[in-house]
Amino acid sequence: MTATATTVTPETSPGRGLPPARLTHRLGLWFAHAYVLGMCATIGGAYVFQFGLWEYPCPMCLLQRMFMLLSALGPAMIIARSRKGAVGTAEFASGWGVAIVSALIGSTVSASQVLMHIVPPDPGYAGALFGLHLYTWAAITFLVAVLAAAVNLVLAHGFQPLGSAQASPVLRAAGGFTLAVLAFFAVSNLVACFLLQGVHWQMPGDPTAYRFFTDLLS
Repeated sequence: MTATATTVTPETSPGRGLPPARLTHRLGLWFAHAYVLGMCATIGGAYVFQFGLWEYPCPMCLLQRMFMLLSALGPAMIIARSRKGAVGTAEFASGWGVAIVSALIGSTVSASQVLMHIVPPDPGYAGALFGLHLYTWAAITFLVAVLAAAVNLVLAHGFQPLGSAQASPVLRAAGGFTLAVLAFFAVSNLVACFLLQGVHWQMPGDPTAYRFFTDLLS
């Protein structure tokens, strides 16, 4: 009897029959990082208005933040999966699908708030940045997010990460950092909502204080 040795050819990755990760696959994973961090940076800008300028977000503002976090959750799923193994087309498409659906719903919330304040002489809610209120910027952010996620789906064959993170210590470390940043903003947004609403069933449509503290000190 003779024994034959099996070898893994460079055309496939071991275990899953996927091709080896190339530059475009690594770029696809880096783009997922940029998407998640971009959404977190947008919420961080809202924090500047909330905690730096003392402009209290309304319930619709908080709802838009939640949909930004949900939209970032899709690419975060791709990043988390890439740290454990190869990411195939189905997992890649599912992650960006979550991003698109969440961003589309978030854009309807932003558009609704824009229409609520579009008729002059309504000054709009809270402050503005470069002449546009934050909910207008949120609507723009959601539309850009949908476009970016759609491009990733169109280029899924070349952008799916495959085993990029497994072969790159930098990508693995970056994955932990990005997921930690997203978790921080998710928890901090939850805390901000609780401080605004306190232990009440409903939040005022136009908050003027952190009800948790006002109730605590009253």
